[in-house]
Amino acid sequence: MRHITRLLLISREYWRWMVIALTAMLGVAAANLAGPWLIKSLVGTVEQSFAHGTAATGQVVSISAVLLLVYALKHALRALQVSAGHVAGWGAVASARKSIYEHVLELSPKYYSHTRTGSILSWTVNITSNFESLIAHVIPESIVSLLTVAGVVVVLFSTNPRLALYTLAPIPLIMLGFIAYNRYVRPLFFYAQARLGDLSAILQDNLGGMREIQAFAQEERSMESVGKRIMAHSSSTAKALSTSAWFHGGLDFFASLGTVSVLLFGGLMALREQMSIAHITGFLLYVSLLYEPIMELNGLNESLHQALAASDCYFAALDTEPDIDDAPGATEFGKVEGFVTYENVSFSYDETPVLKKTNLEIKPGEMVALVGPTGVGKTTMANLIPRFYDPTEGRILVDGVDIRTVSISSLRRNVGMVLQDVFLFNGTVAENIAFGSPGATLEAIIKAAVAAEADEFIREMPNGYDTHIGERGVKLSGGQRQRLAIARAILYNAPILILDEATSSVDAETEEKIAAALERLIGGRTTIVIAHRLSTIRRADRIIVLGDGEIVKEATHEEFMGLDGANRR
Repeated sequence: MRHITRLLLISREYWRWMVIALTAMLGVAAANLAGPWLIKSLVGTVEQSFAHGTAATGQVVSISAVLLLVYALKHALRALQVSAGHVAGWGAVASARKSIYEHVLELSPKYYSHTRTGSILSWTVNITSNFESLIAHVIPESIVSLLTVAGVVVVLFSTNPRLALYTLAPIPLIMLGFIAYNRYVRPLFFYAQARLGDLSAILQDNLGGMREIQAFAQEERSMESVGKRIMAHSSSTAKALSTSAWFHGGLDFFASLGTVSVLLFGGLMALREQMSIAHITGFLLYVSLLYEPIMELNGLNESLHQALAASDCYFAALDTEPDIDDAPGATEFGKVEGFVTYENVSFSYDETPVLKKTNLEIKPGEMVALVGPTGVGKTTMANLIPRFYDPTEGRILVDGVDIRTVSISSLRRNVGMVLQDVFLFNGTVAENIAFGSPGATLEAIIKAAVAAEADEFIREMPNGYDTHIGERGVKLSGGQRQRLAIARAILYNAPILILDEATSSVDAETEEKIAAALERLIGGRTTIVIAHRLSTIRRADRIIVLGDGEIVKEATHEEFMGLDGANRR
């Protein structure tokens, strides 16, 4: 139940709607209790009229009119409860989705390297959908059902305590059924929820890698893999629902024993003139009213456990601690000069050493190229500057300040990146260029595009800077995507720049245009270049050769070109 409390706290801006829904349902509960009482009074009035040979037309009309008013009020309050409940429920879903997305934004690349995107999508979209039912139906209706049961029990005992005891005899059996349900059925729903996460994750992977699946003729294998997870989710859900149905059947049977008790023992009492027909009628109505909310609680119990299983997954993700976070009392960086220092920096991925006691100073405005074979730590060195990861030993300074003592957001505002794998969001060209600078004017965006040698091909697009690109828009070549990334970095205007394989996989003409764009981008910035191609690093002030996680050579471009092939690696 702790998770329900946490969900309510997350959804606190919708509390007033929850209160409206609960208040309306209390009115519905009161109307439910009043209805059988009025009917019992009506039957009693008619019974007395027959017994005394008198007409009580006025009383019958009056009781019927009040009953009509009660039913009208009941249905109006029910409509209000459903309306307010859905507003509160979907508000809770929205709050939960915002919270989980806000949380995953704080998690480092290390987390994403171990977690499937499909699982995150499942937490954000599928699992949170269960919270609407919890807030709009399960919680308020459970409260009202419990109050209704309590009210009916009071009425029954005030009418005839002995018959009330007979009527309530099946309740312990129903309680035992609930306990068994919690023990055996809830884990089945939790398991089914986990299988849905598996299915979402593999679908995400396969849809993203559809080109590779088709290129390597692995459609059959992919279908088999996805099919297994589809069937695993389908069978686990069917098993949970089937088991739940058998529990429901048994509980419904136990509830029917209450009605049989009223008819049997109440009928015998009536034959002995120990009870009137009106009281038996009232008892029957109240017994149906008693077991109806109990059976609703049974159904709500199923929905509750589905929601609780979903909340277990949701809060497990929400409680994941970021491994990269602001230190207590972190200060804010202003605009830095760009003096970068590595002091005895070591780093390991899952206990596999990547960097070992690395020391390096990069002066403001200096361009340093990191070269070496794959896996020697080039990209890792660059990723440590914006704190995508933290060193396992040593520290990194920017302008003489340990970057772990400043806020991550202010640090990253000073670091621009142009990566080999450029990601474009679904949106316009202008929106993509201004992604890191959302307040930029169109004039500034165009100026950045011109500097990045991108303006020409942008204007050739159907709608120029308003052309929609990304997954569902106009498709761009690798060179065009990289020039948009350069324009994005130019507009971002950070004093420290990281270029990761920025000119790989393009033709000579495109590389020339990208090189010209980079000339304009690099000017005056502290730049770290990661590349395998010599043309990419020809302007470097220094070249750092990495090998086995260590700096093995340091040279100017001219000195580096004078080395033989073995010493360049």
